[in-house]
Amino acid sequence: MNPPILVVDVGSWALSAAVVLPDQLQPIKEPVTGALRWPGGATLTGRDQLLIGSQAEHARDEHPQRYVDGVRRAIDANAPIWLGDRLVTGADLLGTALDAIVQEARRLYGPIARLVMSAPVTYRTHDPRRETLVAAAALAGFPDAELVSDASAAVLDPMTLLEVPEGGYVLVCDLGATWTATLAQVRHGQPVPLSQESAGHGRDLDVLLVADLRAALAEWVEPALTAGGDTGVRAGLHALDVVRRLKHRLADLPEVTGEVEQGVPPYRMDRRLLDKVTEPAARWLIASCRAVVARAGIHPGDVTAVLLVGGGARLPGLGQVLHNGLGRPVTRPADPELSVLRGAAAWVRGRQSRAVPADPPTWRVEPLSWTIPGGRGRVVRWLVREGEQYGRDALLAQVRTADDRVFDLSSGRGEGVLLEQRVAVGDVVVSGAVAAHARLEPAGVERFQLAKRHHLRVAGDWLLMPDRRTLVECSGDGEYVKVRAIASGALVTELRPGRSGRGGHAQVALGPGQQLALVTWDADGRFAVWDVLSGRVMASFADVHKPDLVLLNESEWRLLATGEGAAHVGRYRRDVATVWDLATGARLDRIVGEDLGKRFTGYTETSRADAFASEAESPDGRLRAAALDGTVSVRDLETEAEVFRADLSPARRVSTAFCHEGRHLLARGTDDDGAWVDVWEVLQPA
Repeated sequence: MNPPILVVDVGSWALSAAVVLPDQLQPIKEPVTGALRWPGGATLTGRDQLLIGSQAEHARDEHPQRYVDGVRRAIDANAPIWLGDRLVTGADLLGTALDAIVQEARRLYGPIARLVMSAPVTYRTHDPRRETLVAAAALAGFPDAELVSDASAAVLDPMTLLEVPEGGYVLVCDLGATWTATLAQVRHGQPVPLSQESAGHGRDLDVLLVADLRAALAEWVEPALTAGGDTGVRAGLHALDVVRRLKHRLADLPEVTGEVEQGVPPYRMDRRLLDKVTEPAARWLIASCRAVVARAGIHPGDVTAVLLVGGGARLPGLGQVLHNGLGRPVTRPADPELSVLRGAAAWVRGRQSRAVPADPPTWRVEPLSWTIPGGRGRVVRWLVREGEQYGRDALLAQVRTADDRVFDLSSGRGEGVLLEQRVAVGDVVVSGAVAAHARLEPAGVERFQLAKRHHLRVAGDWLLMPDRRTLVECSGDGEYVKVRAIASGALVTELRPGRSGRGGHAQVALGPGQQLALVTWDADGRFAVWDVLSGRVMASFADVHKPDLVLLNESEWRLLATGEGAAHVGRYRRDVATVWDLATGARLDRIVGEDLGKRFTGYTETSRADAFASEAESPDGRLRAAALDGTVSVRDLETEAEVFRADLSPARRVSTAFCHEGRHLLARGTDDDGAWVDVWEVLQPA
C-alpha cells in the first residue's frame, strides 16, 4: 500500500491536519489537548527555541512579548516579524509548525508520501507568499509539497452536499481572521476561483469585543490592560482568548459568560451585542459578494449557492442575513472550520497519477544533404536562418560551383525547422555530405499560418485589456493614452491630460468596475486620477513629500507614495509612506520606517490587469504561444508540432497573448528604443 498523504489547512489562528488513506480520512490531533485543531500561535523561548501548538500557548505567559497568535502572520505580511528582540521569518514559523505536525503524523501512521497545503485564495499565482509556503514545507522535509486554493477546497468538501453543475458558480465566504468573498466556477469538475475581495473583519470583531469587555469590567481589567510591558500584553492575550471562546459558543446559546481571571467577575456576552458588532462586517460581505459577481459579468441568479466556511461561519444569524441580501441559498457545513481540510483531502483523492508519460514524437531530426553538380561547391548564402521555419520546396541555401554556376538548394517535399547549419558561408559543401540538420514535420499534418499585420511602437509601454479586445498605449510621462483596436490598429479613443496632468510620470490602471484609468504625478508630489474613456479627472491630491516610489493597488484602488529621508526619528532619517484613496483623493494612512515599499502586498509599479504573459493559450484550446529568450513559438496542442516561430531579438521582456476570438496573436517586448507590439493574424487550416 502506498504511504499516506498529509493534508494541512494553514489558517490564520489555527492549523488542522489529516492523513488521506485509501478508504478514510484520519485527523492528526494536537498531541497535548487532543483537539482537532492545533493552536496557530508560536512562542520564542529564552533559548531561542520556537514552540507551537499547546506548548506555545503554555509558554506565552512567561514570554508574552515573544508570542504571535498565528504562524501565518509573517507570511500574510510578506515580511519577518519581531518576537521579542529577534526577527523570525514566515518560513521559519510555518516550517516549525509543519515539522511538529509531520512528526505526529509519522508517529501514528509511519512514512508520509507527500504534503498538500491550503493556500489563501488571496495568494495569487506568482505571489511571493506562495513561495514562502513552499519554502516552509521544504524545511519540514517536503520540497515537492503541493498547494490547493482554500476556496476551491471548500467547494470540494463532501460535507457541503453541494451539486454545482459544470460551468456553474458558487460564492465562497471564508470567515477567519480575514473575511474573504470568492466567486468560483466549476470547470472540468474542479472549482476555479475567478475573483475575490477580502478584509480583516475577523480581527476587527475581536477588537470590538475586547473593547466591550474592557468597558464592562473596567474596574478590574483596565489597569492590567494599560499596565504596559509584559503585564499589559499578557492581559490583552487573555482578553482575546475569552472573547474568541465566547463568540463561538453563542452559535448554540442566546447568552454566555466567561471568567477572565480569578477574582474578576465573569464577562457576559449575548447575541444582541454580537449582532451589533457583526452588522458592519455583514454589510461589507454582502457588498463584496455582489461586487465579485458583477465583476464576472454574471447575474446573482446564476450563482448556485453561497457557502459559509471558517470560524466566523458560526456567527448566529449571519446565514439568514446573507440569504436576505443576496437572494441565494446559503449553505454551512458541519464543523465549518474543517471544511477546507476535508476539501483538500477530496482534491488529493480526485487527482490522477502524478506520472506524466512522454508524448510520442510528432517530428524527427534528420540531416540534409544534396547532390551538387560537379560534386562540390562553396556556400554563397543561407536563405533560412537557424531556428527558422520553412515550407515545402522552400529554398534553403545557394552554392557556387567551380565553373561559377550558382545553384539553389531546396527543401524538396519536406517541411520543418532548420536547426543547424553545418557549413558556413564561403566553405565547401560536398555531394552527399551533411550540410545541415532540420526538424521535419510528419507528412500530411495540417498547418496553421500566421501573417504579420502590425508593428506598433511607443516610448512608454503597452497594456492588453483583461477582456483581450483592445490595446492601451501609454506614453509613460502622462502626455497621452491611446486605446487601439487589435485587428486594425485603429485608434478607438485618446486621452491627453495636458500640462495639468503631465508631470513626467504616469501609470495605467484598472479601477473599480473595470474602469480604465490613468494616474499621473510630478516630482513635487501632485497626483491626478483620470478616466481614460470620458477624459475627466476623478480625483486629485498632493503629498507634502516628493515621491521617489509610487505603487498602485488596483483591487483596493489605493496608491502608495514613499519619500526618502522625509522624516526624522531621533537623529536618524526615515522614509515616509503615504496611502491614498484613489476614488476620493483622501489620505488613509502615513507610516514612517525603512523599506516601506516592500511591506505592502498587492501594490505594484505596473498594472496587474495586463493580459500579456510568458505563455498564452488560444480561446479554442488549439494553440499555445510561448515567449522565451527573445523568440515567440506557437505550437499546435493536438500534435505538439511547432507551427510558427518568430525571432524578435534583440528584444527584451517579451510576452505574448491571443485576442478574445483567437484570430490574432500579439507579442510585446522592449528594446533600446522603447516598447513595441507585433500583431499576427492566425490563418487556420481549411
